[in-house]
Amino acid sequence: MPVTLAASAAPLAATTAPLAASKVQTAACSSGYVCIYKGDIFDGSSNHPMVYTFYRYGTYNVANLVGDYTVKNCQTGGAGVQGLTGYNGTGSVAWNLGINNCGTGLWTSLTSTNSVRVYA
Repeated sequence: MPVTLAASAAPLAATTAPLAASKVQTAACSSGYVCIYKGDIFDGSSNHPMVYTFYRYGTYNVANLVGDYTVKNCQTGGAGVQGLTGYNGTGSVAWNLGINNCGTGLWTSLTSTNSVRVYA
């Protein structure tokens, strides 16, 4: 089940839902959102659960992102998203999507990602 988080002045700790044992269809990432999916959503399989969604600017802690994921930045107006190695937006930048990549996505290991920053 995806987690939608609202931004606030203080970083929010994201919660994770356990992945269901049954087949989960890959959900579309809506315009204006950043979505993180387990695995490579373009591999032809329809079983890639959305594990996080973000809509508002801010920094969010994430957990249990071990292995390969697909990140889609479907925000508009040139907004970006980056993954950071530390919690609460600290550490170094592990990956950065400064452009809308909703059509292609970024497939990469997110093992070192502990927070996500959505920015204008």
